[in-house]
Amino acid sequence: MLHSLRKIFGSNIKALEILYILEGVKPAGRIMVKEDDKEGIFSFLEDKGLSFSVSDFKVIKQDKEKPYSDKAIKVPIDSDKKGYFFVYISKDKEKTTEAKRLEGEGKHEELGVLLGYPRCCSVFFSDHFEEESRKDNDYTLRALGKSEGFEFPFFSNIAARHFDLSLLSHFPCSFNCEKSVEIAENHLEVVERYDKEIAEIIRGMLKGAVVYTENEGVFLLRQCKLEHNRLYYKGVMGTGSSQLAEMLKNAEYIDIMNKNRIRLDGLEMKNVGFMLFS
Repeated sequence: MLHSLRKIFGSNIKALEILYILEGVKPAGRIMVKEDDKEGIFSFLEDKGLSFSVSDFKVIKQDKEKPYSDKAIKVPIDSDKKGYFFVYISKDKEKTTEAKRLEGEGKHEELGVLLGYPRCCSVFFSDHFEEESRKDNDYTLRALGKSEGFEFPFFSNIAARHFDLSLLSHFPCSFNCEKSVEIAENHLEVVERYDKEIAEIIRGMLKGAVVYTENEGVFLLRQCKLEHNRLYYKGVMGTGSSQLAEMLKNAEYIDIMNKNRIRLDGLEMKNVGFMLFS
């Protein structure tokens, strides 16, 4: 099932979203569908008995050089520019129509709740939408700022979405958010019912450390071992090449001063995000 969904929808995250809706653990979903792919996807949704509504506008992704970008601009639906549609999907037709309306009216909190996100996370997104949408529309570091410490359950690892993997469809209000963790746990149980091997891969990918920056990339550190405030690791996955990427690949450990400051090869780095998911 998951392999087939991945082939149809073009990404792991979208495939998982559709699986949750089909299994009834998510009331509705919202995905971006490439204009050229819409006919095949719409046909699949109809065959599965899922209702869907399509946005009255298109979006053009920005930062196309990034493997994953949260930033996009709206254009008219009849624009000659190729883009993506937002597609709202549910077993309940009323929910798809309502989701489309709420997004069109900019009611972010209400839309989040309708999509099954915790109220606290929907409020968090809505409260900071105006400011974050002027930047990269990325709430990860803001969520980290509202989180206690730097060690969190792997279920809330939203940073791995840059590598096309996450158990959450929303930005948690903090990485300690119990309601978000509960949702992710339910999602993983669904995956396990279909494919235990894929579920184990997801666990392995989401566990580990993350070094998160706004300008030099996002990095997953593998096979981590924390001794006091020194983190040893073996292997790095990054979103791109940069000076920080090279430093992380060549080092064996980093010193954690706090969730926004690390020391690497004797060099102190500020304004980064550090998270350890286990």
